[in-house]
Amino acid sequence: MRLKRPHPLRRRLAPLLGAAAAGAAFVAGSAGGASGADAQKLTLYSIAEQEQYVNNADDRTRGEGNNPFGNYKDVTPVANKSSVGPFPGDEALFSFNLYTDPGLKKRAGSAIFTCQYNFDKNAFCDASFQVAAGSKGTLIASGSFNFNATQFTLTVTGGTGPFVGRKGTVSETPSRNHAQKLGFELS
Repeated sequence: MRLKRPHPLRRRLAPLLGAAAAGAAFVAGSAGGASGADAQKLTLYSIAEQEQYVNNADDRTRGEGNNPFGNYKDVTPVANKSSVGPFPGDEALFSFNLYTDPGLKKRAGSAIFTCQYNFDKNAFCDASFQVAAGSKGTLIASGSFNFNATQFTLTVTGGTGPFVGRKGTVSETPSRNHAQKLGFELS
């Protein structure tokens, strides 16, 4: 019986891939100007598990009459105030389950988003992706997007385990089953 030798690229990526059959979908290629095995693509699927919204309206109301900068009142701006948030100063925390497949069958880890809203329903979010399948480690990302956005991109600023020193982007697009497809491009 003849044993089949693994592909040379697979041997070089083995430390990054871990148990590939049980892990996330990693693909080597050129991403962000990196070459060969230095570039890494990772595709995961997320589904929201929990959300906590912090409405800071009581702080805004309290500040209207008891403002540490004084109770000076200028002419009211000619703008319609929306009664639907999120408003500047509000916060939201989201937790997600991560999967390796669009059918959401193979669990790959979890993610946490911490978002702080500013004007016009725009948020700045910090994200942490805990990858528990295959290459175990954490990816850290951050960026801004609108509350009503159907897709967005965050900047990956680093990570732990096999992701130490990795930089790149993660792009979120809608997927089936109310999930989001997360496309990581790392260098």
